[in-house]
Amino acid sequence: MPLKKGKSREVISENIRELVQSGRPQKQAIAIALDGARRSGAKIPQKKKKSKSDNKKRKNNLS
Repeated sequence: MPLKKGKSREVISENIRELVQSGRPQKQAIAIALDGARRSGAKIPQKKKKSKSDNKKRKNNLS
């Protein structure tokens, strides 16, 4: 079934629910639903990538 178009929280939640019920992993369902909302004009920021310096700090703390 195609996803609903829109940028409201209700539409995003329904799309996530539908994707999970159809067998997609939850994280993938969230990514797909948020991408659709962004394309509809929602102002949802992209997930920030971790910098290399953060990874170095994490490695130093683990040892």
